[in-house]
Amino acid sequence: MGDEIVATAGNKELRFLLVSGKPINEPVAWYGPIVMNTQEELKVAFEEYRNGTFIKSKSPD
Repeated sequence: MGDEIVATAGNKELRFLLVSGKPINEPVAWYGPIVMNTQEELKVAFEEYRNGTFIKSKSPD
């Protein structure tokens, strides 16, 4: 892999976000905006999303 990224937009503005990291060698199940490790986890995530319980609040330590 290279060490350079080139992005051009002609006369228009360009903004983008680049995120990089080391692979963690875990399985990936991806559907739309949700990424989990298994299809079963995706199923649960979408069920929680429909029920309004997908976002969990973290209690203060």
